[in-house]
Amino acid sequence: MQTLSLLIKPASSGCNMRCSYCFYADIAGARAVKNHGIMPYELLETLVRKALSESHNYCVFGFQGGEPTLAGLDFFQKLILFEKKYNVNKIKIAHTLQTNGLTLDEQWAGFFKENNFLIGLSIDAEKHVHDMFRTDNAGKATHNRCMAAARVLAEHKVDFNILSVVTRRLAAHPARAYSFYKQNGFRYLQFIPCLDSLSDERGVNMNSPDAKAYGNFLCRIFDLWYADYMKENYISIRALDNYIHILMGQQPENCAMNGICSASALVEADGSVYPCDFYALDDYLLGNVIDNDFKDMLHGVKANEFIASSRHADPACLACEYSFICRGGCRREREPFIDGWPQLNKYCDAYRMFFAHALPGMREIARKIRLK
Repeated sequence: MQTLSLLIKPASSGCNMRCSYCFYADIAGARAVKNHGIMPYELLETLVRKALSESHNYCVFGFQGGEPTLAGLDFFQKLILFEKKYNVNKIKIAHTLQTNGLTLDEQWAGFFKENNFLIGLSIDAEKHVHDMFRTDNAGKATHNRCMAAARVLAEHKVDFNILSVVTRRLAAHPARAYSFYKQNGFRYLQFIPCLDSLSDERGVNMNSPDAKAYGNFLCRIFDLWYADYMKENYISIRALDNYIHILMGQQPENCAMNGICSASALVEADGSVYPCDFYALDDYLLGNVIDNDFKDMLHGVKANEFIASSRHADPACLACEYSFICRGGCRREREPFIDGWPQLNKYCDAYRMFFAHALPGMREIARKIRLK
């Protein structure tokens, strides 16, 4: 394989926070084994060895949780040692890590900087919004500690972005949220809508915004972002950056915007491999790094079935004037499946509202970039 991108759960579903909307707690709770504990060093070594032997040009070691830093700094120092030992072909390696920030200190930040980790830090905008959903295991507020983590990362010049989950509460105040990010110097942002449980009917999760609220949020965020862009005050918002790429004829880096799933390698702490972070479920198990090669797992029958099921598109989606850029959205937002096929995206009306509003401005920006 030319490129291999891994998303590793070194602490499985273990976490030092209890976010009320956590999708992975829901996923893990539906498995026969809910938490595999901390990945052993021996398994980490096997994982690194196999990944680097199967990658030809580029390998991404991404880490997520739960909370991945619960594996300990020694775990990640071992990672670097194993990479040096097994990267005999001198391929390019990248590191990413998504964290809630509660464990971060000077030592962690220094390690991230030295080893070029790109960090995603989860902060849901303002304190009163964040603390409503994101408490620690004792039920205590976490916003101040997460902001302290942002400061230590910035002080050590670690590259990081802010990931915010768009809950019903956050969606109601897009301008205040955007102002919060700007005031704190956060210039790389990601927004993901709060996910329903796979076992829930659509619309019953009161943490999630409805389509109208989410559409209004996207439109208002776009207006603020567009105004800053035109004043040459660029703030990166992942979704908007990807839409611009699509308009310029480029492939989006966000898999949810490709119109079809790809089987990635989600690696649990016991070595189990699944095709996607949202589908780390027993029914989707592809194999285990101890016994199987990545090529076989990612191109096998079960992986191909996972990909094939995402190809289906509702006729209304295919007929939509925005299908060329929307592409149906993430499979996870098209649950639950009916007769084996995904539905229209839960936020279809939100995306139609957004593209009707923002597409002219995005096309203008794409033209400006081409002329540079």
